[in-house]
This record gives sequence, structure tokens and C-alpha cells, in this order.
Amino acid sequence: MQLAFTVCDGRLLCALKVCDDGEDGSILWSVVEHEEELNGIRSLARREPLVAFLFNELAVNVSWNDLYTIGALDRLSTMADSAALGQVNHSAIKVKVSPLLDRFHRHVQDDGGWWVLEMGGRSDWKTVHNHFITSGASSGLIDLFDSDEGKHQEQLGVWLTGNLQPLGVQHSPQVSKGTGTRELTNEFGSVLIESKTLSVLARKQLPERAKLKRNLSAHISKAFAQLRGAIRALKSGAPVTSTKGNKLLVEREYSVHAIVLIPDLELVNDRSAYGIKFIQDFMSATGGFAHLLDVAELLRSVQAAEIIAMRGKTATPR
Repeated sequence: MQLAFTVCDGRLLCALKVCDDGEDGSILWSVVEHEEELNGIRSLARREPLVAFLFNELAVNVSWNDLYTIGALDRLSTMADSAALGQVNHSAIKVKVSPLLDRFHRHVQDDGGWWVLEMGGRSDWKTVHNHFITSGASSGLIDLFDSDEGKHQEQLGVWLTGNLQPLGVQHSPQVSKGTGTRELTNEFGSVLIESKTLSVLARKQLPERAKLKRNLSAHISKAFAQLRGAIRALKSGAPVTSTKGNKLLVEREYSVHAIVLIPDLELVNDRSAYGIKFIQDFMSATGGFAHLLDVAELLRSVQAAEIIAMRGKTATPR
């Protein structure tokens, strides 16, 4: 990663470049507005410890580490001391900031431009173990570095959807004709969720985004095919049991909502492939509704359901 600073119209700009896609990294930037921010920058200039915290899609802190910074710090204190504070009009200043960000992105060096610190280089991240309790009184562990990435994403899905059903979510229910998907049962139909991940931790080298998109496209197609099979099994009356063998009561009369859960919707390569035509074909074949969500969108869907139920008189979260 690179942490960079520059001055624009008397305001101090901070930018963080994350090199996660070859030469094409992502840049996050902000304008310093508060004294507390300047104090943090001054601490950095004094070589005080710089700690990074990683958060997952649900804003849960999952890891942290001390980061090394490489670069001269003499200019940083001067920039901080001369910076104006107070609220800034981001829309107005963005016009002037964009060319500066472009120069930073293209590694253009010029006098009075960006002051850049190389940072990171650590692989010994400290794991923060978070446990969640579901409405069904079960518990689970959220561990970012679990080698089973699919399990990590599934646990997030279980935690999110558990509040929508008093009996809770059934994780990996079993169908007599094979292993089913995760299932949220409610009085107006069932929700089947098939979770697909990128298996990043199992790779020796992180692929660029173009390859990740191709991989994910294959996973999505497979997931919807699996959901079609699961819906056929439900309609055939096949018994469904928990992983412990207990028979589960499943609503089979109403239309099923079939959700494919992926890590990031930004990695969907061909979005038009999952448009209205795809949804119509899926409904014609199964009688159910197809949804493509990432964890963040699933969170928003659950929040919306709870808000609608709270403000309405007849609606329920389910």
C-alpha cells in the first residue's frame, strides 16, 4: 500500500492506494477537516506506531497489525501545521483533486506534488475472533483467515438472515437425493441460499481482477444450476433434514426465493447475463425468484425487511 499527502487550496489531502490488481490499484482519498486528524498525522511524522485495522463486509473488525512506513517524514509536519481545517465542499474540491489523484495513480513525480509513504509488507496479521449468536441460540465463529473461505461467508449469511425467522436458519440442510443448500423457512415460502467464494487463500498468488471475474462467472452459473435442483427436490416432496438428521418442516407451496451469495457484486463480469431475461427463464423453469447478492447487499435486504416490518402494521420481516 501507499499512503500519500498533498496540499490543494490550502487543504491537506490524504490518499491511500491499495495495489490489489497489478498496476491498477484502488485509491481512497479524503480531505483533513478536524484537529484530531492532524494530530494523528503529526504522530505519524514522529514515527509513532501506525496500526491498521481490517473490517469485513459487515463492518466487524477481523484483524489488525502494526505497519512499517518507508520514506522521509520531514515534510509531513510542515504540511500538517500549515493546513486549514473545517468543513469542506467535497463536490467543489473534487474538480481540482481529480488531476492530482490521476498523477498519483500514474506515478508522476513533480515538485510540490504528492508526498508518498510506502507501507505494509506484513504477512503476520493478528486475527480478531468474533463470535455471533443466532436467534436459534446457536453460535458461530467469524475468522477471516479460516482456510475454508466458503464457511466464513456462509457464517455471515447465517448471522444476517437468522433474525428474520424465529426458528432460525438451517445451515446445510440435507435432502434425500443429495446435499441441499442453506435454507431460511418462513410462512410465505422458502429462501434457498447458495454461497460461492473465490478461494483466494488457497492460491499461491492473488490473481488480477480479470481472472477473478472469469472464475466467479463460472461459480455463479453453477450455483443457479444447484438451486434449480434444490427447488425441484422441494417440489417433489423429498424430505429435508438437519445435519444431525432431524426432520425439518419446509414450506413448499409458495414460490421459492433462490439467492446466490458472492463476495462482491463488482466482480460480476457480465451483468447483462443476469438481467430480466435470465430472471424470466429461471421463474419459468422453477416458479421461483432468482437473486444475485453479495454480503453487503444481503445486509441491506435484511435491514430493509426489518425496517418495513417495524413501521408497517401487517408486514413481517419474512
